[in-house]
Amino acid sequence: MDLFAETSLRDELRRTMISKASAWRAPAVIFAVTAVLVIVLKPILDGEVSSGMLFMLGITLVGARSGLTPALISALLASAIFNFFLADPVLTFRMSSGEDLAPPLIFTACALVSGLLAGRLKDKTFQLGRTNLQLESLLETSRLLQAAPDVAAIEAALATTVPGRLGFRLSLYGLKDGTTEALPASDRRPEALALARQAIEGDGIVRHRDSIAFRLDGSRSCVGALVVENVSGAQVDPAFLEALASLVGLALERARFASVIAEAEANVRTEELKSALLSSVSHDLRTPLTAISASASSLIEFGSRFDRETSKALLQGIVDECDRLNRFTANLLELSRLQAGGPSIAGQVLSVNDVVRAVVQRLRTRFAGREISVSSTDPEILVTADTALFELAVTNVIQNALIYSEPDMPVLVQSSCDRNQCVLTVTDQGCGVPEAEQTRVFERFYRVKRSEPSPQGSGLGLAIAKGFVEAFEGTVKLMSPVIGGKGTTVTITLPVVSEVKA
Repeated sequence: MDLFAETSLRDELRRTMISKASAWRAPAVIFAVTAVLVIVLKPILDGEVSSGMLFMLGITLVGARSGLTPALISALLASAIFNFFLADPVLTFRMSSGEDLAPPLIFTACALVSGLLAGRLKDKTFQLGRTNLQLESLLETSRLLQAAPDVAAIEAALATTVPGRLGFRLSLYGLKDGTTEALPASDRRPEALALARQAIEGDGIVRHRDSIAFRLDGSRSCVGALVVENVSGAQVDPAFLEALASLVGLALERARFASVIAEAEANVRTEELKSALLSSVSHDLRTPLTAISASASSLIEFGSRFDRETSKALLQGIVDECDRLNRFTANLLELSRLQAGGPSIAGQVLSVNDVVRAVVQRLRTRFAGREISVSSTDPEILVTADTALFELAVTNVIQNALIYSEPDMPVLVQSSCDRNQCVLTVTDQGCGVPEAEQTRVFERFYRVKRSEPSPQGSGLGLAIAKGFVEAFEGTVKLMSPVIGGKGTTVTITLPVVSEVKA
């Protein structure tokens, strides 16, 4: 894989040997036309010099067109024709004087010059084409490597550009805990791995037969090695390979930094989530526990002095707060299971209208006096979902609407079929959600920041609804405001089951 060497006489002879008969057609035609012109125009031409110059022109054209070997053969034939037909005495071969030797020597020199120059020109043209191809490949590889976010993308970029265009096989090797290891799409043969290890531990460039290994240096340290195997035998400028190795080294270092940054950001998000979880749990557990403790203490200390209604109200408060704790714990556990990538949830065919009616009935008991209007355009809407989780999702959405709207304002629950989709909407007439925060309300533990006093939830309701619905290929969207600059509509969409097997 060295630079192109200057063309030697032996190399040019070997390269211009024509094995196919059809390839001799052009030089044969050129020489035949030249010979005919020389013989036909002999009476007109002024002596042997003019005839010799015509032969020189023909030999030069043959050399320029077909290379050194056809030119030398043309020179030999021209010498024979010139000596036999043109030089005095004609129709006789004679090599007895210097004048007889001059035409063969001149014709041969002409053939050598034209053939070698033509060969050099072809070499330079080929070399320029190869250099241009290398530069194009390098630019394309650089562009793809700059956009590569990880090691797999780097290997894909190299496989797309360099091997396909130049006929190389590239293998990448990284460092892990000081040990050289092949990356997923690279050559895992012991000899290739040993070559990469030598490049990393040695001078940086190691050659072995048709392979060459480069140490990949980043801005701070070595990040691996690149082994290039020339499977096609193509010639290439080593500077191109060194430039390619530099690009790959920087790309690998950038991918490593990106991985470290992503891991750090994930750790930061985890810490933020832990802080939010602790804050939410401490708040959402403390509030009902405080109420339970106060009611229980009052019953223990003053139970004999309370009338029946007061005792019943305190006990009912304990029951309600226990239910609140149970819902909060269930929501938290189910959401964690979904987002942790646990086992897929098995669904069954259920009626959306039946689930909505059951949820509304329970909520009417808890929110006594609140108006919840339920309507449906279809008597039977069937979807596939887990009954308990779907009920929990619907409960969270309707409960949010009740909590964040005025007691005298109704909550509207509507279900319908739109093509192959079940559309369930819950609309309230509360304070609404600012546009800038509408995408964040589905995040765990996120609470909308308001200047005016408002109820404080756990920040889990909509996040849980979204997680459960999306687990069954559905969507949850929020729109606010909806009525007179106020209110919020949450829309749940799920695929409809068209046929139910018995």
